[in-house]
Amino acid sequence: MIATKILGLSSAFTKSKKIKIAILLVEIAILAYAYKKNKEEQEKEKKLEGEKNQKKLQ
Repeated sequence: MIATKILGLSSAFTKSKKIKIAILLVEIAILAYAYKKNKEEQEKEKKLEGEKNQKKLQ
């Protein structure tokens, strides 16, 4: 997973566990944000698809 790769890279630069945890938390926050945006985008696409289908039926 990406988290282990980043932790591996961070260990090359620092031995501090606090910094490693901070990097991991930043990555988790970015992944959560990306997941939320992706989900919102999919919902918009579904809504647009539904509207297109309604127009075709009329």
